[in-house]
Amino acid sequence: MKPPDSLLTQLNLYAEEKYEDEEDVRERAKDLITQVKRGHTKSHSDFEGSLDDLIHLAKQHSELYPTMLDILKRFSQLLQRDIGL
Repeated sequence: MKPPDSLLTQLNLYAEEKYEDEEDVRERAKDLITQVKRGHTKSHSDFEGSLDDLIHLAKQHSELYPTMLDILKRFSQLLQRDIGL
């Protein structure tokens, strides 16, 4: 039994848009990481401030600090793998 053509068209369109969205997210992440590494981003200080706040809060709750560090390391690894750095 074959699905209706309209359903196949919708699925193909969804898959294509999803792929394009994923590519866009990867490109944006790559650009952001490049900008942060070079220090050429307008939100660089905002980013650092947010990161400092996160670290400060995690240090206040010592049981969360190792978990937060592990999450950040894993996030960095995922970004590096996904954007090919």
